[in-house]
Amino acid sequence: MTLSLIVHGGLLAAGVAHSLWQVEEMPLPAVEVMLTAQVAPPPPPPPPAGRKQAAEPRRKKAMPTELQQPREVDEPEPVEPAEEDTTTAEEAEPGGVAGGEKGGVRGGVLGGVVGGVTPKPPPPKPAGPKMVSGSVGRQQLLINPNVDPYRVKVPRALARSGAEFSALLRVCVSTAGRVTGVSIVKGAGPAIDSQIPTVIGRWRYRPLTIGGQPTPFCYPLNYQIR
Repeated sequence: MTLSLIVHGGLLAAGVAHSLWQVEEMPLPAVEVMLTAQVAPPPPPPPPAGRKQAAEPRRKKAMPTELQQPREVDEPEPVEPAEEDTTTAEEAEPGGVAGGEKGGVRGGVLGGVVGGVTPKPPPPKPAGPKMVSGSVGRQQLLINPNVDPYRVKVPRALARSGAEFSALLRVCVSTAGRVTGVSIVKGAGPAIDSQIPTVIGRWRYRPLTIGGQPTPFCYPLNYQIR
């Protein structure tokens, strides 16, 4: 009996332990998740076409009117119309013309206008060449005046004597750098002076600019000949 109780108790304990040890896992329920974006609400319908109601004008507050005493107003005296001067230019001045101007030119001017026209001022005269110093003029030279054909040759008869000659000149140059005039202020002799205008006329210069504009110029030249 005792052995039977022990055996049954052990089997019962083993069964309870086995039932506690093995736990059947229940399957989890399937959950389906859907992600959706929030849809923007539709725009409101456009207002019905029609005229906008005009805003009611603001009513101005009525200002209290002040009673004013009547004033006596002096009536202006009637002005007599001035007598129109009907005197013509012929009656006022001998040789005048009806509708003319007093003090005008007798007989009028051919092609003139009644009442006269203010004459336009004459256009400004073009300025002449700019006068510069001799050093400024020589600085504008583009050629060597000591080589042919830019130098004056002394005749052999005068060269044998070994004399020196000098002439005072006035040279004018255009805006393009060409010589436009050679004036002999003080000559060196007939044999020399006859060559000067031709030889000096071959010289070339750089244009002289004043204020950014090319300007013609003149300068004195003391020309030494040996």
